[in-house]
Amino acid sequence: MLLLLPLLLLAQSPLSDRQIQAKLNVLNGAAAECVMHRLYTGTGWIQIEGEVGRNGIDGLYYKRKKGRITEVLVAESKWNTSKLGRSGKGKLVKQMSKEWVLRTLYKLQKKHPMPEYSRIEALVSAGRYRARLFRLKPKGSDALEITIYKIRNKGDRSFDTFLESRLRPIVLNAPRNRFEVMITQAYNSCRKAGLHRYFPSLSEDAIEMLLQDNYLKAQEVQSYL
Repeated sequence: MLLLLPLLLLAQSPLSDRQIQAKLNVLNGAAAECVMHRLYTGTGWIQIEGEVGRNGIDGLYYKRKKGRITEVLVAESKWNTSKLGRSGKGKLVKQMSKEWVLRTLYKLQKKHPMPEYSRIEALVSAGRYRARLFRLKPKGSDALEITIYKIRNKGDRSFDTFLESRLRPIVLNAPRNRFEVMITQAYNSCRKAGLHRYFPSLSEDAIEMLLQDNYLKAQEVQSYL
């Protein structure tokens, strides 16, 4: 029993602000992805698994015509000011470049040998696909802004981004239409699930209080632990 005491004390020790913030970063990223999925699947796109383990494509979608996949959408979600990364030898392959997308599709086909991936890869190889960067950004403590960029490939390893649309800020406590209600519900349901997962000691009341702020800080969560 004496040997177990230090382990018990360690398990019960409070999280530091740094540890809490690391969990919040993951939670915020998941919330942005959650909203993106709701937006695209709500407009007719069919979602298919795009991630391999913890990496891969955040949003891989397609549309069919007469049973055949005719449109492909590859999307990456980012929270606030997060940037696209790089991978491969020497970190030369930029995330969301055509080369990066094809590498990911190759891994997906090995993991999920389905005809959909072969068709998607063929369309991407031919350049017949859409690529989007979806950004969810907090505006103050009570609103969110959605910005979507087109990604245009220039070669395999670099590309340009062009603003496609920037929606007016959505006030979480006062959505103005069905679309804003849908976005608000998606955002809060995903955050709520994340709070339950990453901070299991939080009470239901504490979670409801925290969800009143759309941009949680480590200090806020710390006060309820």
